[in-house]
Amino acid sequence: MKTLKYILFILIIGLLSACSKDLGNYDYKDVNEIIIGGLKEGDHNTDRIYDLAFRDTLILNPTFHATIEGADISDLTYSWKVKGEVVSEKKDFFYIANKDYGRLNAEFVVTNQKTGLKSNYNFFVNVINPYKLGYYVLAKDASNNSLLYCKSSIRVKPQFEEVKLPNIDLGKNPVNIGGTRQYGSSSTDYFNNLVIGVQHAEYPVIMIDSREFIPSLLYNSKSFVGDQTNFAFEPTDVIMDKYSTVIYTVSGGKMYVLQDGAIGLPALYNDAKDYQIPKGGLGGNNNNSRYFFSFYDAKNKQIRLIDIGALSNVPYNFTVSNDQLTDPAKYPNQTFVASQLASISSAIKFVYLMREGNNLFAYMSGYSSDYKANSFDRIATGTIPGDGTIGFAYFETGDNFWYLANEKTVYRASYLGLEFQKYFSLPSDAPGHITKYKKANGKLMVATYDPSFAGAKKGSVYIFNEATMQLEQALPHSVEEVVDIHVGN
Repeated sequence: MKTLKYILFILIIGLLSACSKDLGNYDYKDVNEIIIGGLKEGDHNTDRIYDLAFRDTLILNPTFHATIEGADISDLTYSWKVKGEVVSEKKDFFYIANKDYGRLNAEFVVTNQKTGLKSNYNFFVNVINPYKLGYYVLAKDASNNSLLYCKSSIRVKPQFEEVKLPNIDLGKNPVNIGGTRQYGSSSTDYFNNLVIGVQHAEYPVIMIDSREFIPSLLYNSKSFVGDQTNFAFEPTDVIMDKYSTVIYTVSGGKMYVLQDGAIGLPALYNDAKDYQIPKGGLGGNNNNSRYFFSFYDAKNKQIRLIDIGALSNVPYNFTVSNDQLTDPAKYPNQTFVASQLASISSAIKFVYLMREGNNLFAYMSGYSSDYKANSFDRIATGTIPGDGTIGFAYFETGDNFWYLANEKTVYRASYLGLEFQKYFSLPSDAPGHITKYKKANGKLMVATYDPSFAGAKKGSVYIFNEATMQLEQALPHSVEEVVDIHVGN
């Protein structure tokens, strides 16, 4: 009974407390916060990335407003940090990228000295090698020294810049430059895998990662897997695979496949005909090139169709030649111009262009489902357009057209026929004649050579918009004699 009375007493005290007068102070005041504007927005600092070429300057001009209209925000201090280090205490951000590459954490802090309140803005400064993306030129001077140039599409410069590789001399007699686009974490995060070929150098073939523009693979005679005693690696053609890091080269007239730092044994290692591939005689590749390839054999004046035998055999180990299909009697007195592996009407084909005088001849080889060559036929004839000279010849797999150039004009014709039509011309005052032409990523890049120019830079470069065919950049006499070009924008 005493326990029940105690419980009732506690309940009554609780009720009286609930009904007591609340004497608390609830006089709230609005807090005046500083809102930072004028910068990239996003819910996370990964949405706030500022790309910056190495040695360039990033300038940011933030704005501010208060959450309370009319509030005084005149007494502010600022702090800009990069990698945790204070680099500026001024309102505007001026940052010179001269220390580190890559994505650097950064923070902007604004402090209201009257209230002590702080506002933060977190972001990344993404310092990029300026040569990560752009237009590349492999050139040579009057002494045949190799020169590498880039017109960066990251850093806005009015001219080509010469690019030096750390501790590597590019040597003499440059041959080719090519590359493929590689992707990182997204469709907008990409760079170039570049390959440079030089006939006489410490490293005749170099693969370059354009993100920091340093070599990722180096090849020389010591890379050969066979007997190195009498092996000299002096390439005359260097072509990068479009879909991998495999490289196809010609040295001493023989074809070699370069892969993962090693130079394999030559294709058709025991060829009874002792084939010899001339400069430009190596066929273009695509994603089926691990199974079969083609080249022109200048010694025997024959197109050679080679493969690995059965599909179960080792890729790139070319041991079989289908010479019965490409008997030289089918193209007597004709000289080789160019060839390319292509996909035509969803079928695998090698296309060839041959010439005799001013006459042109197109041929095509077909393949069965097990990647064995089963046909070789002439499909078209035509004549060389313009004045009858060929500055270059090129088959574009994107549209299956042949492209030829002479003087200042590029012509093209469908693979189905050789009726060449004018594609475009350079301005009439463009110096020299066209020697190289490539298109990729929505751009056309054209190089010319002007032997009459008194200065050292006899090469000029022109860049067109492929969709509109408008000339976007004209760079006359901007480089030495151009050997090869690559579009890597």
